[in-house]
Amino acid sequence: MRHLFYLQQFFERLPSPAFIKDNKFRYVWINKEWKKTYELDDRKVIGKTDQKIFGNTISEKIESKVIKSKKNQEYEKEYKDKFFRVVVIPIRLGDGTYGVAGIEFDETKRYFNDLVLQANLKVSEIIRELLVSPLESKDFFVERLLDKVQEKMHLEKYALIKNDEIIKSFFPENVCLKAMTKEGIKEFSVNTVKYIVIPFDEYKVVINSSPITLKLTNYIVPLILPKVENVLSMIENEARKKQYYTTMEKMVEAVISWKKAKLEDFLQKVLEDIVQIIPEAEKGTVWLIKDGKYKCIAEVGYKDATKLEFPPEKTSYGQKIEEMIKEGYTVFEIEGAKDLVSTSPLAETFKKYGMFDPNFRPLLGIFKVGNNVIGNISIDNFSGISFSNESKKILEQYVKILSNFLEEYEI
Repeated sequence: MRHLFYLQQFFERLPSPAFIKDNKFRYVWINKEWKKTYELDDRKVIGKTDQKIFGNTISEKIESKVIKSKKNQEYEKEYKDKFFRVVVIPIRLGDGTYGVAGIEFDETKRYFNDLVLQANLKVSEIIRELLVSPLESKDFFVERLLDKVQEKMHLEKYALIKNDEIIKSFFPENVCLKAMTKEGIKEFSVNTVKYIVIPFDEYKVVINSSPITLKLTNYIVPLILPKVENVLSMIENEARKKQYYTTMEKMVEAVISWKKAKLEDFLQKVLEDIVQIIPEAEKGTVWLIKDGKYKCIAEVGYKDATKLEFPPEKTSYGQKIEEMIKEGYTVFEIEGAKDLVSTSPLAETFKKYGMFDPNFRPLLGIFKVGNNVIGNISIDNFSGISFSNESKKILEQYVKILSNFLEEYEI
């Protein structure tokens, strides 16, 4: 009997969960590590099956084969955030029937490393696949990347946010709104459902969370993110090159055509080019001082604005333009434009054009001949987006060209 005592001591102190079941798949014995892993004692386990305890019958199918064939079998199982490889062997019980004995080896670390490796390889493969075709924009690439991940890596749902705009979402809006307030990789809850937000570049991706998903995300994202950001940087550089060449072509066209065109036609064409080239631009106007009054010469997006004229003291931005000119600026963005136009003598006129919108942002360029201001160009957006330094430089170059051009005309 001494050998049975040793055997019992061995299994009790085994650093892996171990068990014995009868031919009805009911537990007849569990060791201390099993109780610790599953946080259950003999009273809640002995005499019961996995179906009764955990609500699954996967183990029973494998154990049935072991009892019938009298051969060992292996299977994998997941419990909470752990993964086990279970080795099951046939064992003869005291009543002469056969049951099974099993040892569960914790394979979480290996399984987790395999998942990280597979995810890294799959995302790298998806990126290479996407790079074969032209990428229209950063938004296009990120959305296509997520769609491919959803398809090939069984990602059930996601949301894509850019700055404070929801580009695409399979979740309720309040989930996205809460994600917008988070910094870094964070887990958060909405109505008891857990989500993970993953920020990069100017984007945020939201996915469903679980203990293993959160852990995987924290490991995988640092591996994948540099690859994604490299592609985004490449797309951005290509877009800048394209914008640069387009700008140069339009500027050359403007210089070549200014001798041939009527003043109004020339300025209208140049304004349309500028609104097309500057990414933030939605609308625009060109104003010249004629006979002591500001007159709108060209417009994009402001119907009938060319009928407007008013004395300089009634400018839409009051003394703001004068202040900026005195400080030496020829191109500048006006913040809080809505407050300025709403107190202008021409407030009702500007209200009709939507300039009371709090998101209204104009970028102004001043035309000067010598020390005299002879007009300005206003490039506007209604999205609340600040104009980039590149956009300001583009307008600055056009202001120089147009100022030289206007010097030859009698205004």
